[in-house]
Amino acid sequence: MKLTNIPEGSVAVTDENLINVMAKGPKFLVNNKQFNKVQISLDVSKIESGTKSVYINPEDVQMPAGIEVTNINPKSIDVTVDSLVKKPLKVSPTFVGEPQPGYKIGSVMVKPEIVEVNAATSKIKGIKSLETMPVNLSGKKDPITYSIGLKFYEGVQKTTPEAVEVFVVFKEDIQDKTIHQLDVNPIGLPVGLKARVLTDDVTLRVNGRVDLLNEQTIANVLNPRVDLSDVNAPGVYKRSIVFNDSKIINVLNVKPSRVRVEVY
Repeated sequence: MKLTNIPEGSVAVTDENLINVMAKGPKFLVNNKQFNKVQISLDVSKIESGTKSVYINPEDVQMPAGIEVTNINPKSIDVTVDSLVKKPLKVSPTFVGEPQPGYKIGSVMVKPEIVEVNAATSKIKGIKSLETMPVNLSGKKDPITYSIGLKFYEGVQKTTPEAVEVFVVFKEDIQDKTIHQLDVNPIGLPVGLKARVLTDDVTLRVNGRVDLLNEQTIANVLNPRVDLSDVNAPGVYKRSIVFNDSKIINVLNVKPSRVRVEVY
């Protein structure tokens, strides 16, 4: 759709983005690639200001010679002619997809932050910022830079510049997690003795990268245990829970810190 003969200092826009045109003609012409380059041109010179319904004539449809237009739907569209205004607007980046598990957006920078917009006064009046086309974050964890265009806004004739640079830096997604009824392993018993932990409600609170905070990983990394290497006879003992030192999962709290263990 092309709107022509727009009055100087004005802009013309329409809400109608899809016009269906039916046509007939010789098969070799209809199958020609040129048939896909159909253009509709509407003269809006008679619309001084405001919105008007404009009828689409078959003559407005630019078809290859030998092709006859048989139907147009819709037969008319609303066209708005408005004064053209220049306005600075902030750019808001938009995103699609999720970063690599365990990471999240740390910081975002847009250059330039402000673009100049040429647009219809009535259409741009309520717009406070322009969104970018979506920046794909899928599977990312290292810093990325995208040169990306802006979303289409009705009534916007031009933006300067037409594209912006979006810089995204990621950081680890660190969260806390609480595990109830933590399994604690007795270790260090001499041959012939066995043991079981009698305290069954051990609660552990840890923090770390969110993708590592599953019970299996926590158990493998921290290996919660009680050391019974000094025990050589059956009985009930009270021992402190110990953990492996870890750089990826931090123990924040464990309750109780000492458990009862039966050796038999």
